[in-house]
Amino acid sequence: MKKLPKIINQQEFELLLKEAPKVPRITKKRVKEYQLAMLLGFESGMRISEIVGFKDRIVPLTKEMIDDSSIRITGKGLKDRIVPRPKRLNEASLNMLPLSCKRRALQSFITILGKKVLHREISFHTLRHGFGSHLAGLNVPLHQVQMLMGHSRLDTTGIYLHANPKEAISKAQELF
Repeated sequence: MKKLPKIINQQEFELLLKEAPKVPRITKKRVKEYQLAMLLGFESGMRISEIVGFKDRIVPLTKEMIDDSSIRITGKGLKDRIVPRPKRLNEASLNMLPLSCKRRALQSFITILGKKVLHREISFHTLRHGFGSHLAGLNVPLHQVQMLMGHSRLDTTGIYLHANPKEAISKAQELF
């Protein structure tokens, strides 16, 4: 059995975004970059490597990859996929691309922010899991969630059906 992913919900994500500028010793410019990366992770389901790049294999996200409603990226396994463009991705955000922050610094920022704001350990990937879980919670067909997440196997996507056991228990109790 696969381990359940760590997820955050919309309310927790909004709190993280709001509190991001309060993390000490981070410049305003860098916080803006981190907030943009967070938005792409949570509202598009993008991996950290798809945003900032990875070695010479995965190119960082650029303005040219984004159109009015979607983002075309090359991700894990060098597979192309299309993800939704967040509604909050404005012209100022687009002009920040490509981001100049490093993967490890961004990951460290998210971990610190999670401990400070949510009082638990999260990673950048937790934002992506939140995206998948949110889609599954809205009853988006699983094969569509699979496509947006870039999973090659449906059973990998299936973890998002079980990501909210409290809600499942509550619904089951309503039935009996």
